[in-house]
Amino acid sequence: MKKILIIFLLAICFESNAKFIQTIELRYQTTQGWSKYYTVDATFMTGFELNRATNTYDYNSYLTYCIVWWGSGQCSLIALDYVTCGYEASPTCLSYYYGLNGKDQDNTKWDLCLTYTCY
Repeated sequence: MKKILIIFLLAICFESNAKFIQTIELRYQTTQGWSKYYTVDATFMTGFELNRATNTYDYNSYLTYCIVWWGSGQCSLIALDYVTCGYEASPTCLSYYYGLNGKDQDNTKWDLCLTYTCY
């Protein structure tokens, strides 16, 4: 039920509040190690933006989030570790960080690359 609610709320907020979309490469941690890298279009929003868009206080206002939509109509909402962009996520803010990582709503660890090459 929690995933359905998150998907519904994020679908609403993307209609008018998507702030920064970029093609990235990312991978997630499995019990056997890391998955392969996937190239996706990701939306970046701050917790402040997500709270405003969803009319809730469910997100940490000081964090920046990466939202990835998958073909199955589901999404991963990844809270980025140690990334703060203030009130609005922007390319300038994220350009100061290298080797982004974080955890999603299921506590899965993710590794993100904003450049053309991932290591």
